[in-house]
This record gives sequence, C-alpha cells and structure tokens, in this order.
Amino acid sequence: MLQELDIRNYALIERVKIVFSEGLNILTGETGAGKSIIIGALGLVLGERSSPDVIRTGADSAYVRAIIDISKSPSVNDLLSETNLKDEDSDILILSREISKNGRNKYVVNDQSSTLQTIRQIGDNLVDIHGQHEHQTLFRPEKHIEILDDFGGLKDLVQQNTDIYNDLKKLLSERDFLIKDRDEKLRQKELFEFQLNELKSAKLEDGEEEKLLRERQLLNNAELIFELSNRIYQLLYDSDDPNIPSTIDLLKSMRSDFAKLCQIDNQVNELSSRFESSIYELEDIANQVLDYRDKIDFDPLRITEVETRLDLLYKLKRKYGVDSVAELIEYKNDVAKKLEDISLSSTKIDDIESEIKRKTELASKIASELSKKRQENAKKLKVLIEKELKTLGMEKTIFEVKVTQNSAQLKTGEDNSIDIDYNDNKVKLSPNGIDSVEFLISPNPGEDLRPLTKIASGGEISRIMLAIKTVLAVGTSHSSPIILIFDEIDTGISGRIAEIVGRKLKELSRSRQVICITHLPQIASLADNHCRVQKKVVGDRTFVEVENLDYEERVNEIARMLAGEKITEVTLAHAREMILNARR
Repeated sequence: MLQELDIRNYALIERVKIVFSEGLNILTGETGAGKSIIIGALGLVLGERSSPDVIRTGADSAYVRAIIDISKSPSVNDLLSETNLKDEDSDILILSREISKNGRNKYVVNDQSSTLQTIRQIGDNLVDIHGQHEHQTLFRPEKHIEILDDFGGLKDLVQQNTDIYNDLKKLLSERDFLIKDRDEKLRQKELFEFQLNELKSAKLEDGEEEKLLRERQLLNNAELIFELSNRIYQLLYDSDDPNIPSTIDLLKSMRSDFAKLCQIDNQVNELSSRFESSIYELEDIANQVLDYRDKIDFDPLRITEVETRLDLLYKLKRKYGVDSVAELIEYKNDVAKKLEDISLSSTKIDDIESEIKRKTELASKIASELSKKRQENAKKLKVLIEKELKTLGMEKTIFEVKVTQNSAQLKTGEDNSIDIDYNDNKVKLSPNGIDSVEFLISPNPGEDLRPLTKIASGGEISRIMLAIKTVLAVGTSHSSPIILIFDEIDTGISGRIAEIVGRKLKELSRSRQVICITHLPQIASLADNHCRVQKKVVGDRTFVEVENLDYEERVNEIARMLAGEKITEVTLAHAREMILNARR
C-alpha cells in the first residue's frame, strides 16, 4: 500500500506530504483545486512521461517520493530481487524521481540509482491508475482484448504468439527479399553465363599484359638489339679486324707488365689481383652478351601473336570497363559467384519455406490455444461483470464478450500478411493472435446487444469500468496491482447509484488499497482516510495544499459537498449521519 507521497515544486505544489492508509482513501476539493495534480505527481514517480514544464515556476527541479509497503506484492518483490534493488531487511519500497529544468531525470529505488524502465516495471506491477479519460478506452474495441487477456492471465501465451508472429514476419521478409534478388539475377543469368564463358576462354593470367608488352618491345627492336649486343661482344672479345685487338686481348697483353711491376714492388700485388679479376669479369660479361645475342628472336609470326593477344586484352578491358587484367580476373570471379548464388538462393529459399511452414504450424497451435482460452474466459468474464453490474444498480443489463476470428484476406502485390489454419478455415494472424474482442451491452430488457459506443451513457460507462476493475482486481492472479486509483470514477452518476458505487469501492478496498478522487458526498462518506485538497493564493503566488481530515473536518467537508458554501446545522447533521451509516 502507498503510505506516503512527498511532492515538491510540482505544478502548483510547493511542498505537500500526504499520508495514506489501508482501505479507501478519498481526495476531495472544489473543481480546479488540484486533485488531479496529486495523481499526476504519483504517475511521475511511477514512470509516466513528463517534461520540465511540470516544474513549479521559480524552482530548478521537481521532486516526488513515494513510500510503499510491498509485503502483499510478490511480483514487485521478485522484480526488486532480480534487479538487486530489494531491501532484504524491510518490506518498504521507496521510489523517487527528480526532473530538472534541463530535462534530466534522476530515478532512485531504495537509495540506489535506477532507470525509467525499471521504475515503469515496478509501477505497472504496483498501481493501476484509472484516469478521468480512461472511460474512453471502453469505446475502443482494440483495448477490450487486453482487458480479457488480463482477466484470463494470458500474458505469457500472448507473448508466445507475439514472438512467433515476429519470427514469421522476419522469415517472410527474408524469403521475399531472396526471391526478388534471385529473380533479378535469373533475368541476368544468360548474360552472366556468356560473360563467364568469354572470360574463361580468354585464359587470363595475372601479370600477363606486362609480359606481353615487354615481349612486343623486344620483338619490334630485335634487329637493333642483335646489332648492339653483337658489337659489344666483338669489342670485348672477338674483333672482326685482325689489326684491331679486342678489349680482353689488350688487357691480357698487360699481364706481363703487371708481373714485372710486382717483382719490383710488391705493393702492386693487390692492384695486379684486381686487374686479373677484371679480365675474368669481362670474359664472363662477353659470354653472357653472346648468349643474349643468340637468343634474339626474329620470328615475325610471334609478333603477330603478341599483337593479337594484346588487342584481345584491350578489347576485354574496354568492354568490361576495367583497367587491368587483374580486374578482369576479379570480374570473372564475381560473375561466377553470382551464378553460384543463384543456385544457392533457390536452396536457401526452400529452407526458409520449410521453416515458415514449421513456424506457421506452431503459430496455428499457439493461436488456437489462445483463442480457446479467450472464449472460455469470455464466458467467465460475462458472468462476473453482470454480477458486479447488478450490485451497481444495473440489474437487467446483459453484458457480452464477443470473441471472433479475423478472416484471412485476399493477398495482393507484396502483401505478406500471415494466414493460418483454424478449424478448417484460413484466419489472419496478428501479434495478439487470431481474435478480435468487443464488449457488447444491452442495458434494458428487449434491446439487442450493441457496442458500448452506441448504447452506454456516461453513468453506465463509469459503472461498467468499475465492474471491470473490480473483477480484474479480485479475480486475477497475485501479480495484479495492490493499489487502485480512481480519478473521478463517479462521472455521470448521482443519488442512489452514487451510494452503490461508493459501497462497491469500499468493498474493493478490502482486498486492495483504493485511492479515489470524487465530488460525491455519498462516496466521500465511506472513506477510511479523507484528504482535502485546496488551492490558495498568497500574495501573487498560488499554492495547492493537502490535509488529512479528522472527524469534525470530515463532517464539514461532506457538508460542503452536500450544500456548497451554505452549510447549515441540517447539512452538518446529514453529513454526520452519512459517515455513521458508512460504518455499518
């Protein structure tokens, strides 16, 4: 239960500390006094969206702290243990949130920094807030399926359905992409095959072009090369003119001179050795030049072959828009990979189709089980809500929970909606399953069942919502919220019906803590804890104040609610009687 709410610099509130009790807590005050601001502040500390706009004028930040007894909330205790936020020595949970002007938020759980997501999870498990505009959710059929699933405790089964639905959507998307990609490649397959054969027939080799260009240069200059190398050889080793000795012959003739020098001065020995080595080196060079000259090819046919090959390589490069043979080889390998991918795509598509079939069968099983449980729970919910409505003055009302299956639609274009089998029919699968749920009502005997939007008045909607909240709070699992908040649940009701609604809230408060904002004295008189909200102007500033009322203060507040500002002894006596009757 919520024990204390501390609010600072939030909207019109400078500082308010509200103490709550078990049972039925009532907040009253004139219209515009700031009652809903209290609920807004509580929503803030429970993780609802907010902005710096909520900060009181002149303040740097807004701060809200809630002290909550969680001894009767196993789900919250489990969540805190999982996130290492549990105070093992206490069943008291302290939540706080501070929002600064720069938009930064600080979240604290049991004196430990936390996250918005964690606080929201805690809030979802702790508190159910029925705001002033929540009546409108009953006018939206898409919300009815959530109410039915909450009642039936089908959260886990719905999540299984959602998971397999998402898996199927992903598989269908992947399959469609692969089919589109494969079909596109199939249209190009003939071209790919031609290109691959052409490039394979060319028998391309990396570095080939450079070799051919060098060979062409040698072939085109063969005569000059022969002439130059022959001349070098002759000058070095084999002169044609007997009167002109070769270079090596001249050097050999110097050997005797070096020998004589060495005999005279042994310091010339090193020079003589170097000279002898140069003769051998020049002889080796001469022999290699001779070999080089003799290998010169004068074959004109080879020149034609080289030119033809270079021409082919040039044309292929130009055709495929590349600059080198290496890029041609890379292009050839890429084309081969594309052709291989076409074959692999078909295989992969077949594998995905098999997985889609398997997942679809599993989805049919899960969705069918979910639909069956919904239909079973729809009957139970109908009985329980009709029972609650009778206690709320709607004795003749017939309430129906209509569960129908979504018919499969004719697929067109790239529609990849998911159709599954259900009772020998094709139905459409959605993240919530295969069902649509709608609440129907017949408030008066003889009238047909119709959607709530077309039949129910404001007062009837208030009572239907209260009946649903009562059934969900009492009839659901131990994980349901332990704190129920109603912001003007009494919209559209008065008189005897207001007293009946008050009694129902009182009954509900025996199993859950109930916090209710009301303008009706019939409901306020039933409070276990009564708080009055007032707006005051001091100087040029407006303040919202909240005070817990004692008995006499309660009497005066209920008298005000009965008669406005014209409080008399009669209205005071009436107020006392109402409080006394509430205790019976």
